[in-house]
Amino acid sequence: MAKKPSFFSKHAKSSALIVTIIVHALIILIAIGFVAYEVITKEEKQFVGKENNRPRMKLKKLQVPIKMEKKKKTTAKLRKRVVAKKPRVSSNTIQMPEITGISGGLGAMQGGGGLGSDIGFTMPEIDFFGAKQKSEKVVFVVLAGGASTKGSNDKQSPKSRMVFHTLKARLFDMVDELPEYALFNAAFFQMNMCTPFSTNMLLASDSNKALMKEWAEPVNNLYLEETYGPGGVYQWPLRFWERYQKLDWYAGEVMTENVPPVYPKWVYNYNGGSHIQKHFINNGARIPGELEFIHWNRAVCFALEQKPDAIFILTTNYIGEDEATMVKMLTNISKDIYGDDSRDYPTINVVLMRTLLNPDWVENYLPRFLPIVNAFRGKYSVIEDIRDLMTEEERELLENLPGVF
Repeated sequence: MAKKPSFFSKHAKSSALIVTIIVHALIILIAIGFVAYEVITKEEKQFVGKENNRPRMKLKKLQVPIKMEKKKKTTAKLRKRVVAKKPRVSSNTIQMPEITGISGGLGAMQGGGGLGSDIGFTMPEIDFFGAKQKSEKVVFVVLAGGASTKGSNDKQSPKSRMVFHTLKARLFDMVDELPEYALFNAAFFQMNMCTPFSTNMLLASDSNKALMKEWAEPVNNLYLEETYGPGGVYQWPLRFWERYQKLDWYAGEVMTENVPPVYPKWVYNYNGGSHIQKHFINNGARIPGELEFIHWNRAVCFALEQKPDAIFILTTNYIGEDEATMVKMLTNISKDIYGDDSRDYPTINVVLMRTLLNPDWVENYLPRFLPIVNAFRGKYSVIEDIRDLMTEEERELLENLPGVF
């Protein structure tokens, strides 16, 4: 019995087509399953420096030789502190301040800028009635004559004497403000008198400040009618002026007994030796029988001999040679004391006060002082009204005092 042909035999051509389709389909599927990608690798860049030949300048030798010096290191030197002993005052005797070893100031010991500058302290600025100057070695000289005690009626009274009372109080304030390392001295002057506090500069210690106030306190007492100066009711029987003129300043002679109550508590007589007076030219041209060495110019010579770095003068008028001659004389005196270098000379600072009796003196005399102030690198000021310097308590006291201002 013959076999029936199979399905694939009957459809041989169709089967081949189907197989082909299936194979191609498989190939397509496999192709889709593969992911084609490309790996890109970059080469690392390298920088190669290119040599650039540039022209070179030849160094020239210095034409000016330079010397190199090594600075010497300086070290602060220790100094012994000199303090005046506080005196014990009895009714008849006064123990004077100890001043050995500080003549000319501590700065003069070493030739430098003074104690304060050597150890780093700031030099204090002193305001002397409006004239300001930096100084650590200072001398104050203040007029204590009739121009500072008389009223507008040319008479003295407690009210008019408040002028000097105020000046003295403000002087005490200035001394109180000095730092302890500073050196100071002071003097009152009148026509032919100059009475210093001490023969030499003193440290501004509390004890020396108190000593200065004790010395100055009696001058021109409010309730007395006499004024610091020669003559007066105290000439006899005290014979004060006769004794005063015999005092030798350079020997340190001091008067402590039977001193009139309008004078400092102890009295020196600075009269200037021949080494000072030789520079005064006319010698007596203004007042017969008296040297021209008087008033503020005597006081400033006392201050110059103290070798300070600042001198402050309070006065009311100008007495002395003409301005150019006065500058020449004071310059020559300074040369004798300090040497030829004017930078070593102290500043001279002047304050003029309007008086109650002659308020126009300021305009007349200030122009005469200015050449001296300028020649000595100083400052000047004017006290227009003494009441501007008074405290509230002092103004109240002035209103209640008897007399004419």
